[in-house]
Amino acid sequence: GDEFPVIKQHFASSHRGLLYGYTFPAVVKVGSAHAGAGKMQVADHHQLHDFRSVLAMMPNEHCFVEPFVKGAYDIRIQKIGPHLRAFRRIGASGEWKTNTGTSMMEEVPIKQHWKMWVDEVKSMFGGLDILTVDAIVDESTEKEFILEVNGTSSGLHPDCADEDNNHIRELVVERLNEMFCS
Repeated sequence: GDEFPVIKQHFASSHRGLLYGYTFPAVVKVGSAHAGAGKMQVADHHQLHDFRSVLAMMPNEHCFVEPFVKGAYDIRIQKIGPHLRAFRRIGASGEWKTNTGTSMMEEVPIKQHWKMWVDEVKSMFGGLDILTVDAIVDESTEKEFILEVNGTSSGLHPDCADEDNNHIRELVVERLNEMFCS
C-alpha cells in the first residue's frame, strides 16, 4: 500500500518466465544485482525480447523487472542496533542510476514514515539488527518507492564509517554477551 510503497516487481526464474506486463521503460536486474551492476534500462518490449536472449545464455540466473522511475534522488535509511541514519544521494553524472557515477550524498533527518519502514523490515527473518532500506524519489511526482532492503551487506557512508563501525562492534559484543554470559 501507500504506507510501504514497494515498487512493483516481476520475478523470472529464467528467460522462459520473463513475461513482463507492467509499464515501459523498465529496469531489468540480473541475479543478485547490487550497487548498480547487473542492471539495465529497457525502453520497450522489443529491447526486453533482446534481453531475454542474453538471459538465456545464463541458465542459472534469475532476474527481476520493474517499472523505471526517473529519480530526482535516492534515499537510504540505515539501522545499526538502535541507531538510525538517513542519506539522500543526488546523481551528478547524468546516469539514470542514481547510485552510480558521481553523486553527492548528504545525511538528512529521519522522517516518521521512514522509521515505520525500518520497524516493518527489522521484524523480517526473526529480527534484523543491521539493515538498510533503499528508496527512489520520482522526479515528477516526488513519490517515494522502496527499491530494496539490505541486511548486513549494506555499505557504510565513508563520512560516518568510523562511528558506524563502532556501533556494529558494540552491537556484536552485546549479542555475544547475551548468548554466552546470560
